Amino acid sequence: MTDVGATMLAEEAEGWAGEPVAALRERWDRESVFAFDRISSTNDLARELAEAGTPSGTIVLCHEQTSGRGRAGRNWRSPAGAGLYLSMVFRPSAAAVPPLVTVVAGVDLARELNRRFPGLGSAVKWPNDLMARERKLGGILAETIRDGGRDVFLVVGVGVNVEAGRLPDDVDGAVALADCVDPAPLVGVADAVVAGLERRLPRVPTSLDAASLDELDRLDWLKNRWVEHRLSDREPAVGLAAGIAPDGALLLRPRGGALHRVVAGSIALGGS
Repeated sequence: MTDVGATMLAEEAEGWAGEPVAALRERWDRESVFAFDRISSTNDLARELAEAGTPSGTIVLCHEQTSGRGRAGRNWRSPAGAGLYLSMVFRPSAAAVPPLVTVVAGVDLARELNRRFPGLGSAVKWPNDLMARERKLGGILAETIRDGGRDVFLVVGVGVNVEAGRLPDDVDGAVALADCVDPAPLVGVADAVVAGLERRLPRVPTSLDAASLDELDRLDWLKNRWVEHRLSDREPAVGLAAGIAPDGALLLRPRGGALHRVVAGSIALGGS
């Protein structure tokens, strides 16, 4: 394994979710598993490890994040015991296509969570949210690092709400796995996330084939809902979400207008 000890900014924990790190490495069949009690962000640590040469498939977990974040630098509340906070490093052979990476990751995570936790019924909200019971179950943050115009590595972080009773009181619109299924052991959630991320991200598809689009169509939480597309300081554009394009773009049909593609900005329900 690459010697990354000198680059670490936080002291590693001996275990995570009641499992020794050695057991996690055996469980996921790799040496590059790193666990921490309290760090700023699993994505930050994963990036640091990637820059030090850690292999594709490296996993970083923690019990608590002090500066967890989502898209556009938004804060992701990450208190100890409330959820799963996990990032993985990939070294893709092809350039990652945003927002396709988070769409692919979302579909594969929802698929794996639904398989392992029957009755959950999780779905994907473009571009990077996991939904269940009409509320936010988790989020995905993908960050690519380039050198000379070439993708060097991809870091994908996942946060999943697991225990509702440990979420902060001021977190609105969230749902936890424990609200939906019982039991929801943290290490079992990590199993689902690792399996989901490894389904397609090691090869990072550059477009979705017909079978993938069919699967996404079944898991698309926004489809046939009226939404507002917000981009920078422009007035929100209202339209009907009409599905996802092969490159991961959201297809939006404004009232009385032509179908168009959305590749950036945020989406909220409304405008019906």
